[in-house]
This record gives sequence, C-alpha cells and structure tokens, in this order.
Amino acid sequence: MHPLAGIVVFRGLPEAALQRLWRASTTLEPPSGTRLITQGDKADAVFAVLGGEGHVRIGAADRRGKSLMLAIFRTGDIIGELGVIEDVPRTADALTEGRVRLARVAGPAFMSVIQEYPSLGLSLCRVLSERLRRTSILFEDASFETLEVRLARQLLYLAGQSARQTETGLQLQGRFRQSDLADLLGTTTRSIITILNAWRSLGFLQFDAAAGRLTITQEQQLRALTER
Repeated sequence: MHPLAGIVVFRGLPEAALQRLWRASTTLEPPSGTRLITQGDKADAVFAVLGGEGHVRIGAADRRGKSLMLAIFRTGDIIGELGVIEDVPRTADALTEGRVRLARVAGPAFMSVIQEYPSLGLSLCRVLSERLRRTSILFEDASFETLEVRLARQLLYLAGQSARQTETGLQLQGRFRQSDLADLLGTTTRSIITILNAWRSLGFLQFDAAAGRLTITQEQQLRALTER
C-alpha cells in the first residue's frame, strides 16, 4: 500500500495522485519536542502523520506564556492544510510528542492535486466539518460546563481516539502531563491536579505523573459525570 494511502483525506485518490504528492514530499522522524510549525511562519507545506505511537500537538501561547492546546493529531491526520489553502501565515504552533513519522508535502503540489481531483476537496470538507463541530462542542462546554465535566469529556474523547485496553482499564496512548491537560482545557495545572487526585481516590483512573500515563479504570463512572 502507498505510504500516503492511509491518510484520511487522501483515501480514494488514484495512484497517480498519490505518487505526485509523494514525489513532492520529504519523510521525517523528528525527536520528541520538535517544532514543526511556528505561529506566524509562511505556510508552505502540509504535514501528514504516517505512523508512530506519538502525536503532534497544535497550540498557541499568549505574550505572558500561557498556553492553549488546540488539537492533537495522530496517524492518518494532516496538519497545516488551512494555511496552505488560504496562503496565510501559520496561526498556531505544532510540536511533536513521542515518536511520529511524517511526510512534509510541498504546498504547491498539494494545491495542484486539490484542483485536479475534486474528491480531495470533498474529503477535506468532511474533515474540516468534523473539526469545526468538535470546536463548537468545546466552546459550548467552556461556556456552560464545570471543569470536572469538561475534563471527563476530554479524557473520554482521547480514549475514543487512541487508547489500548489493559488489565486495569483504558490507557491513553501518548504522554499526558497535568500541564498538558491544563493547556487542553485552558485552565491551571493546580486545578487539574486537584480533580485527578479526587478521581484517583474514587478509583476512576490511575495516573503515573512521572511517565505521563493515564488509565481510565472506571469508564462508566467517568461517563456518568458527563451526563448529570
């Protein structure tokens, strides 16, 4: 199978189109913590996540250094397509966390394939619609829900995206520190620690702070928190 065939938006493209994108690509296996994209940079490429157990974290920081994690992308996702399509500077930073293998697809090649193959444009519309729906849900939660409910929903969402079943429960794939979860919800690390400690005492989850490993041990009880 072609290396790009597993990327969601490229599924269904003919071999000729995949080859054109591949010839315009550079494969990368950057160390964890590598900055792929910097806010304000020229958008000249799209990144496709080909594989790996890690993820790419998309986020932004204000002038005081407070961070907000906007999204997490894993195998099968693409990153940075909006800047290339709109031909505008990057609006967020992108950093690798853990081991990931990527293809850096040159912007002009990506745009030429979009123009020639309408199916790629339709696939992009579906992916962007899903992301917009997700953003709308997060905005609604931030406006109306408690931090405890928001955190429970985020953990269940992450588990649904990528988790493995262990003897003790659902272990989230990748490393999630308390600060990462705080950035994901736009809150303080102290607030996240308080909730995690309470949930650990209730047996809802296990959390190895040193390794950043979180396991949901009582999924139904955690889900019940979101349905109050």
